[in-house]
Amino acid sequence: MKKWMAKLCLVTFALSLLFGSYQYILPDGQRAEAAVQEELRGVWIASVYNIDFPSKQGLSAEQMKQELDGILNNAQAMHLNAVFFQVRPTADALYRSNLYPWSVYLTGTQGQAPAQGFDPLAYLVAEGKKRGIGIHAWINPYKITRGTAAKPNWDTSALAETNPARLYPDLVVAHSSGELYLNPGEPMSRYLVLQGVKELLDRYDLAGIHYDDYFYPDGNFDDAATFAKYGQGYSSIEDWRRHNVDLLVQETYDLVHQKQGVVFGVSPAGVWANKSSNAAGSNTTAGVETYYDHYADTRKWVQKGWLDYIAPQIYWQIGHKQCDYATLLDWWSNVTRGTGVKLYVGHAAYKTGDSNQGSQWLDGQELTRQIAYNRVNGNVDGSIFYGYSALKNNVLGIKDSVTGLFE
Repeated sequence: MKKWMAKLCLVTFALSLLFGSYQYILPDGQRAEAAVQEELRGVWIASVYNIDFPSKQGLSAEQMKQELDGILNNAQAMHLNAVFFQVRPTADALYRSNLYPWSVYLTGTQGQAPAQGFDPLAYLVAEGKKRGIGIHAWINPYKITRGTAAKPNWDTSALAETNPARLYPDLVVAHSSGELYLNPGEPMSRYLVLQGVKELLDRYDLAGIHYDDYFYPDGNFDDAATFAKYGQGYSSIEDWRRHNVDLLVQETYDLVHQKQGVVFGVSPAGVWANKSSNAAGSNTTAGVETYYDHYADTRKWVQKGWLDYIAPQIYWQIGHKQCDYATLLDWWSNVTRGTGVKLYVGHAAYKTGDSNQGSQWLDGQELTRQIAYNRVNGNVDGSIFYGYSALKNNVLGIKDSVTGLFE
């Protein structure tokens, strides 16, 4: 313990030299030590586009096992205790499901079982237990396809016959982003998502269920007819959309808590609302505000206790002009304080070494500065890193830095 407190004091002193305009106040010593003992230390493992796993389509069962072992071994070496595994990147699955077809990212053909019927999630859960690492099932609730405005992916005939989009075409909305969505305003869409969660809870010994920041993509969503059908009593389509997402979150929380020991949380984009848009918002000028753009009232979910934790993606550096990390961390800390909802911070490991992201990401120490700030704040319960490959490859020594912080 004394060794860690000495490290914390040194890091805090270094921070004061690097960012003299910020005032760091050390919390009570016991609280700081307890935070280190209890904090969640996680990493997101993305399957979409074969970013992290599997590294490519069509691997053998043995090759997939080796890759998953590598992920867990790296996590263990860094003293991480949680892996957030993307089990449903779109309306397909990296696990054995009766509701969603096997993912295209496994074999190249949606609906085709992987070699030897290998179930990546079952293997990851079993191997995680051996290493003391909890596996959280990461779900994108409403996305059906991935695409871009320039190369839209709207052809449902390319999907597996068992894909919900093929079975329930009336639920599907094509968006200008080039992607297809299940319509959040249709009760059947929410039912499908919840049934998928129930299936995961019934079949796997998970540490948690995790949603990321994809709810409504933006306000340009073709659901006027759905609003006319279901929106009676709402003064605006915007309030009705937020109600739809509220229902999904509240019902997911209730469903997850039917199984003892499993937690539910969400990792929204880092800004709920700018203060210029909403007096309760943060002193930021973000281009995306979850309350107005994704119709995700994440602040309300914390206040209502519909989450076990919230993990905002605070992907900016300390001192960023539009969205300062420290400003956002303090705002989220104030939102969660006293609610019983834990605050985990999403960190942008992927920005390390990227000259396009600003000079602060070029010394390999930005994550160290951020985690030190979290601990000094005294109300942060953990960290989750996005950009597994940057950690695995030890870009600018960040794997070593993270390992040292979590010793």
